[in-house]
Amino acid sequence: MFRKIPSKVRDTTVFQEFKNEFSPQVKAFEGLAKTFLDRHAKVIFSAMILLIVASFILTFFVLKPESGDQSQGIKKELNAIPGDLGGELSALQDLSSRAIQMNELKTEIERIISQESISKEDSIYLEKAIEQLQYFNNQPKEDEH
Repeated sequence: MFRKIPSKVRDTTVFQEFKNEFSPQVKAFEGLAKTFLDRHAKVIFSAMILLIVASFILTFFVLKPESGDQSQGIKKELNAIPGDLGGELSALQDLSSRAIQMNELKTEIERIISQESISKEDSIYLEKAIEQLQYFNNQPKEDEH
C-alpha cells in the first residue's frame, strides 16, 4: 500500500495508484451491493414507497407549519445573534424590504404613466405611491450616526 510513485513515469497520478491499489476491494463491494440489491429489490422498492407516503402524511397532516409573520420569526432569530451583528442583519433586512417596496411602487408608477389615459383611481394611487416614494427617500439611514 505504501509504494512510491515513480517520478520518471509522467502519466501516473495519485488517483491512478489509489485505483490500482484498492480496485479488488471496490470490485468486491460492488459485487456484494449488486447481489444485495438484486436479492432484495422488492423490499427496497416497498421501503422507498413507504418513506414517500410517510413523508407526505407527516408534511401535510401531522406537522403544522408555524403560522404568523415570517419577518417576526427572522427578528427572533436575529435577537439570538450576539453583539452588533444582529442589529446589522436587522438593518439589512429592513433595507431589503424597503428596496422591494420601492421597486414595486416604481413599477406600478411606470405602468400607470405609460397609459394613454389615467382613471381617477389610478391618479389617486399615483399620488399616494409618489408620496410613499418620497417618504422612503427622505427617511434617515439607521446606520448613520
